[in-house]
Amino acid sequence: MEGAAGIDRLKLFLGTWEVKRRIIDRFNRSLVTFEGQAFVTPVQFEEHGDTCSDDTTLRSSRTYRLDEGDDSLVVRFPNLSEFIRIGEDASQRVIHHCGQDLYRGRLFFRGVDAWAEMWHVRGPRKNYLSLAHYRRA
Repeated sequence: MEGAAGIDRLKLFLGTWEVKRRIIDRFNRSLVTFEGQAFVTPVQFEEHGDTCSDDTTLRSSRTYRLDEGDDSLVVRFPNLSEFIRIGEDASQRVIHHCGQDLYRGRLFFRGVDAWAEMWHVRGPRKNYLSLAHYRRA
């Protein structure tokens, strides 16, 4: 059945999630944290919260569109260009090229109440490691 893997994966994760992210910025030699909530609907992933670095706290958000693929869930940027594809495996490797920047990620699905994502990002002006944990709210 076309799109079954992506749709089945998405159904498990619909709802509201608590998010905690730590970013080790090797380029700027700093630690950045994010705490907030993510909302997963049948067509969208949306995240809102506070990003803290040094003595500064900023309100942050990001939004992705979710579409079914042949055997995966396609995650798209707001302009509808493809970011990554998510399959059914509990542990997955994903790669995204963004201009001169390379995003190498790992997704870890720990069941229907928790998942994590890890990103190594390198480019001319980027060099960081990001680790986020999602827990059902």
